[in-house]
Amino acid sequence: MCGIFGVLRKNGGNIDKSRLRSAVRIISHRGPDDEGYAVFNTSAGSYEDRYDDNSQIRKGSHILSGEGGSFDLAFGFRRLSILDLSSNGHQPFTNDHRSVCLIFNGEIYNYIEIREELVQKGYRFRTGTDTEVILNSYLEWGTECLQRFNGMWAIALYDVKKDLLFCSRDRFGVKPFYYFDGKDEFVFASELKSITEYFREDEGFSKILNEDIAYDYLVNNFVDHTTETFIKGIRHLPPSHFIKAEAGKLNVERYFSLDINRQLGDYEADRSSALSSAYGDLLMDAVKIRLRSDVPVGTCLSGGLDSSTITYFIGRMLSGEGVPMQQIGDRQKTFSAVYDDVMYDERRFIEQIVRESNCSSHYVFPDEADFPAEAEDFIFQLDEPVAGTSPYAQWNVMRLARQNGVTVLLDGQGADESLGGYEVYFGFLYSNLFRSGNYATLLSEVLKNFRKGVEISTRGLKYYLTQKGGNVRSSTSQYYSPEFLDSHKDRSVLSFRTTDNLNVKLFEDLTSYILPSLLRYEDRNAMRFSIESRTPFLDYRLVKMLFETEGIYKIHNGWSKWILRNSMNGRLPDGITWRRDKKGFPTPERKWMMKLRNDFKDTIESDRSGVSELLNSKDIVSNYDKIISDPAIKSHFLWKIYNLLKWCRLYGVRL
Repeated sequence: MCGIFGVLRKNGGNIDKSRLRSAVRIISHRGPDDEGYAVFNTSAGSYEDRYDDNSQIRKGSHILSGEGGSFDLAFGFRRLSILDLSSNGHQPFTNDHRSVCLIFNGEIYNYIEIREELVQKGYRFRTGTDTEVILNSYLEWGTECLQRFNGMWAIALYDVKKDLLFCSRDRFGVKPFYYFDGKDEFVFASELKSITEYFREDEGFSKILNEDIAYDYLVNNFVDHTTETFIKGIRHLPPSHFIKAEAGKLNVERYFSLDINRQLGDYEADRSSALSSAYGDLLMDAVKIRLRSDVPVGTCLSGGLDSSTITYFIGRMLSGEGVPMQQIGDRQKTFSAVYDDVMYDERRFIEQIVRESNCSSHYVFPDEADFPAEAEDFIFQLDEPVAGTSPYAQWNVMRLARQNGVTVLLDGQGADESLGGYEVYFGFLYSNLFRSGNYATLLSEVLKNFRKGVEISTRGLKYYLTQKGGNVRSSTSQYYSPEFLDSHKDRSVLSFRTTDNLNVKLFEDLTSYILPSLLRYEDRNAMRFSIESRTPFLDYRLVKMLFETEGIYKIHNGWSKWILRNSMNGRLPDGITWRRDKKGFPTPERKWMMKLRNDFKDTIESDRSGVSELLNSKDIVSNYDKIISDPAIKSHFLWKIYNLLKWCRLYGVRL
């Protein structure tokens, strides 16, 4: 897990070394263990290694030295050492012939198997890193090497002989890749702040707020749902895509697609049992290969089904599966956010799996943290505005793990969007059943879902019925400028979404509307404390299997995640396997916004970004207490305004 940065001057000319260095140093939290640079003269087909004060090894000359000729391509790197902790893992990484140079953020979990295959083909390895496996895979298979990787990654590779800059992002976007494709420069980075830092003193680069994205955030509550960011001109490289920059042209291409089974199907008990068994076996292997590490490994444990499943599998391996577990220790370490308020607290579930798996549990209380004092750091580190304060609970979990000497954490992210874990998905199941004329099953599913209670059971149906028509204005519309709302009245993110197909809905949430933002939160929260987070449920083999499976096996008998629940039945305590409620990462948002009342007022009244022009600021300030206490207004309404205003100031963004 690391941080990458790069610049390509399209029309030649020298790259400013001081700006390059600043852009890399601002993401030092992603890699506190090492720093490295490589500079290239693409027309001459040559490059040099450079080092800085924090570099583990001193290759070439200092990055700020005047030695060497002009260069029009540069790589910068910060390392968090996970595999082969020696200086062998220093990046930028090159082959013996210095024909290919690579920087890489992430992990290739099946690197051992790929390395064995390459050894059989005659390749020799001088390190124990997955980085060298990537480089040799490219040499053997070219860009097709991506199809062989099981992992998470953001890769930038320069092929000197071909004068080709090749960049790639993993299948589901676990690792970030931002880029700016300007007239004179192509700039890319692990974090948005690297790009804005590089252009900080560049008067030719204007940090203009993307008003469309701001509208989607404030009104529709969506972030990370397109390739655009909150800053015009800076984009995300989509998951499952790569970039080729050659011969003066930049091409973005897809290398992986999911095949979606659009059929609901007819439920068959034998097929359901076989699916659950196969899924469980694959998931255990996904957990197993994500335990490969040369540093301590722990687990995020919320008390829900997903994280408890991961904890169970690791516990099973510890008890005799023959897997080297030296980085876990005698007892698995778990890290959890808990609360004194029983409405939010999940310790009774957490402690069940802790006892069953003989874990060493560690707790943090986010509601006792001084969120107002950390709000600016939280906003800055998350790179772009967030839709609520719940990621701050995860922020505290990551900090807790770092304080206890753990560098790698396994997490349950991605299960809900692939297995059907949210209540809204029941509405899509009902629609599928209704459209297929399967009224008896429809009635049965609705009645069985009422075992959760009326409020939970009707939530999915209500959401489906109210949201499928398109853009929805809430009681907060009065607090936005009429001009702002009218100018975007035809911009309905919801109108582009499916209204009646369960698997298509899951695919949309996995690729656009839910998971991308959750992955951003997880990556930035983890990297803020130099933690590598790993997500077994996003092993591409599991996701591929689920989307090739009929929707009827995702939700059945009134239960979400039917495949996973049956897979874990008899393994986990019944109270976890057949748990009916779902909490996520709750935070006392209204209480925190009350503490931020004065700062909110000062922030909105001193706004210089122009964002306040999109709002009825006076009404918001004068009705602040009323808004906080109004149950009809979501608690994140005020947070989003505060977050966007603060973010614009911290990043120097204007309308």
